[in-house]
Amino acid sequence: MKILHTSDWHFGMRWLTGNYQDCQERFLEGLYELIRREQVGAVLCAGDVYDSGTVGADAIALFDKAAQTICGELGVPFVVIAGNHDQPERLAAHRGLLSGAGLHISGRLERDIQPVLLDGGAVAVYPVPFFNRYEVQALFPERRDDIHNLQDAHMVVFDHIRQTMDRTRRNIVVSHAYMVGAALSESDRSTMKGNAPAVSRDVLRDFDYVALGHIHKPQEVGANACYSGSPVQYSFSEEGQAKGVVEIDTADMSHVFVPLPMRREKKTAEGTFAELLARGDLKDHYLRLRVTDRYAGLETQAELREQFPYLEVTQGMGTKESDGLSTLTVEELETLSDEDILQKFIAERFESEPTEEQLALFREAMAREEEAQ
Repeated sequence: MKILHTSDWHFGMRWLTGNYQDCQERFLEGLYELIRREQVGAVLCAGDVYDSGTVGADAIALFDKAAQTICGELGVPFVVIAGNHDQPERLAAHRGLLSGAGLHISGRLERDIQPVLLDGGAVAVYPVPFFNRYEVQALFPERRDDIHNLQDAHMVVFDHIRQTMDRTRRNIVVSHAYMVGAALSESDRSTMKGNAPAVSRDVLRDFDYVALGHIHKPQEVGANACYSGSPVQYSFSEEGQAKGVVEIDTADMSHVFVPLPMRREKKTAEGTFAELLARGDLKDHYLRLRVTDRYAGLETQAELREQFPYLEVTQGMGTKESDGLSTLTVEELETLSDEDILQKFIAERFESEPTEEQLALFREAMAREEEAQ
């Protein structure tokens, strides 16, 4: 059978003055077309369905429609795990009832992960939602003293699956984690923040395929493991990057990345004010523009936005490109502290500095996250 691996939908994510919903809808249209064309037998979503645990009704309705189409109209099993951006209990509400309709959602990690059996039991899919080491210590108290970090926690969880899985089946794991060697994009916000700990690929051994989420750039991180990447270009570092899904054939466990059409892309352009206004090819894309003959003040930006409704970043003569977070490379971002990233983000998006109260709340949140690692 053929299985599609996708991840990091981030429904509810916003850009400067709007959201990405029309682009996400175009991705889903392409996904449905591919399911029909390839007679796909199952779909896997490796986490971050939503951009946060407090997304609006439109984002929830978008996922609801996707699940209804995949499971109901197309009759295809749909296996979904919670990522670090999802609210696990909210995502997995009514999971017992939904599984009967072919929608299998895993919110919180469980000690004995029950596989979703496909193709008459020939394929077993183990859903492993995002977790921290304290959850694993609680689930495996006999191994508590062996779990010192996230790497140890992953090894315990994956070893437990290996010990119990039926090796006569095709065994697939769906996981949301940052693996050593994975290439990041600027939209991998939580991964880059504080250099989130990476997990060794040793934890992935002995599985026929590992469907990974968390990183937005599609890539292989081993012979049997792939990130499908996000379905939309969420940052300018992804400019020119194809987006799509990974198609797996369980007959021989081969896999291939399948690009899907994008409604709108991230594009960067430079020129005089008149030259940029003449660029009709840019109108329907998310833009980062640099005006070479004038300062990009509010009046210039307003005039450009009349022509380019999806304009995100404008730089003009006399500005410093490094002032904006979106102009930094991944390598530069990795040298910044968490507070540096926060300050640059607020300066770019809101043209202000964070208040002391905001910084205090940020530090408190960071301390809690570090404790959870």
